[in-house]
Amino acid sequence: MKDISHKEAYVKEFAEKLAKSQVVVLANCEGVQVSDMTALRKAVRETGSELRVVKNTLLCRALHNTPMKELEAHMKGSTAVTFGYNDPIAPVKALFEFADKAKKFTFKAGFMDGQALDVNQLTALSKIPGRKELYGMLASAVQGPIRKFAGVLDALREKREKEAAPAAA
Repeated sequence: MKDISHKEAYVKEFAEKLAKSQVVVLANCEGVQVSDMTALRKAVRETGSELRVVKNTLLCRALHNTPMKELEAHMKGSTAVTFGYNDPIAPVKALFEFADKAKKFTFKAGFMDGQALDVNQLTALSKIPGRKELYGMLASAVQGPIRKFAGVLDALREKREKEAAPAAA
């Protein structure tokens, strides 16, 4: 009886994590060394996300009554699930950076904005600039016209000072 309540707690925990996730990524982690998985967990945690290696049957039960039900078809083999809470792109980028180094780490599927994502869509998502990069682009785009306007005002000031100087003399 204790074992069943333990499993029910896992299913409930996964259901809560799925509900608050902006992006969910499933990957095959079979054959990946423990030290590499620990480094990956740390990299994913730094993005404000979480990576867990799960029992497929328990995660399937958590997925069953959600819009993410389509992911159940990908629950075969050793599965690592990433829950992206804050920025949906940052954990995907971290996973793809790791996958480039660890060839045995392969992607199964994902889920974001109410739709299931295949490997090609996850790859495209990993190439989108992250939140920090987008903020930097926005800041430079806003800063350019302001800088030009300040230059025009400075040139106008200098012109008026030159015009006023001969009149004062």
